[in-house]
Amino acid sequence: MKELLWLVWQNPNTRMKYHVGNLLFVADDGYYFEYDKTNKPRGLQDAIKNGFTTFFAFPDLSKSYYSPFMFHAFSRRLPNKERPDYNSLLQLYGLTSSSHEMDILRVTKGKTATDSFELVSPLLMDEDTFSVDFYIEGWRYYDGDTSLDTLEKDQELILVREPDLDEDKYAVEILSPSNVKLGYIPAVYAEFISTLLKEGQSVKMTVKAINESGIPQMKVLVHVTGVLPLNLREKYPNLLFPTQHNLEYI
Repeated sequence: MKELLWLVWQNPNTRMKYHVGNLLFVADDGYYFEYDKTNKPRGLQDAIKNGFTTFFAFPDLSKSYYSPFMFHAFSRRLPNKERPDYNSLLQLYGLTSSSHEMDILRVTKGKTATDSFELVSPLLMDEDTFSVDFYIEGWRYYDGDTSLDTLEKDQELILVREPDLDEDKYAVEILSPSNVKLGYIPAVYAEFISTLLKEGQSVKMTVKAINESGIPQMKVLVHVTGVLPLNLREKYPNLLFPTQHNLEYI
């Protein structure tokens, strides 16, 4: 079994996000970290041109790092197991005490208040087909709770572009089957999905899991899949930003 998370850096001035590194877990082996080596748009090289230096714990941009245990630079981003409400907190995240550290990082994004990094799942590509799971963003600000009891697993949701939104021209809102606004696509995937929708490509989103007792931003987990044809990859090279073709880069 392999689990991959991207280390994403956000430029604090432009708010643009860049894929700078990869955290890979290999069962019965351990953890690997290395910086992005693809030279793709909004990858490591673009990040360096826009102010990125290193992720403090890994000073050598060319080195592949290994540990049999989770690197401290990432384990410190996990919820503290000593806190008395630890198990209750995991439940709010839709997790349990047996959840793997990579699952916890994927759900919480490993965010801290002291830097501009987060951990996200890439869009995994199988030839020209992509897929990814994530939680609906912005749930607490809209009408999701009023429709929660109408949602069910495998139900298809509606995606609508909002190109005129001042805050984000790539915003994609998520609606229930009855057209109730539930929230948005997370920003790290928004440009990708918005552009595909603009080009008339089919992007299918279905409900993967519902956690009624979870915190608002982690109540509904969705599964997204679709096709990224060659002509769009050539027309929009930046679309490759959130995609990962395989886990064999180490």
